[in-house]
Amino acid sequence: MYNLLAILLQFLSGSIMYSYILAKISNVNLREVRDGNPGSSNLWRVKGWKLGVLALILDYLKGIFPLAVFISIGLISNKYIIAISALCGILGHAFSPMLRFKGGKAIATTFGAWSVLTRWEGPTILGVTFTVFTLIKPKATKVEEDAFRVLLGFIALIPYVLYNSYNGKDYLLYFYVGNLLIIGYKHWNDWASFFRGLKKG
Repeated sequence: MYNLLAILLQFLSGSIMYSYILAKISNVNLREVRDGNPGSSNLWRVKGWKLGVLALILDYLKGIFPLAVFISIGLISNKYIIAISALCGILGHAFSPMLRFKGGKAIATTFGAWSVLTRWEGPTILGVTFTVFTLIKPKATKVEEDAFRVLLGFIALIPYVLYNSYNGKDYLLYFYVGNLLIIGYKHWNDWASFFRGLKKG
């Protein structure tokens, strides 16, 4: 029962679109900003860093809670259930019922989910990859370039996931595949556009 409850509550937590709510309060429709993504990056662009950072933190935390509470008080301990629950938080954001199942791209929530499963390790690999790309391409402001940075982050995770899977943590591999499928679906057009641009260049 606790397993199902953790999965359901994590999905519901992920489905709360904080950026969209904060934007609405500020009389902004994020669907009309840039690529229409109802996430913290677009809120940051139109309303400044204060609201942007707040939304980013909230999107990150919903990838962690309430799952972390279930784990900390011992209600669930099965690593596969934890992985499924974490993945459901990402699903909730990407396909939020609050926005008729047209949610955001789930990057901040992905960081939160990896934090639950690996503490600092997974988020650090993603964060370092994002940072290196940003330093190499400091003027990477296009949606397609942002999406390519995400792709690089997931490629960088592959050795870490395979190593841990080989050492008995195969639930990380299942989580990674599920996470990549969601992220790939949400970024597919941007990835395709990026590579088309490279060919033309």
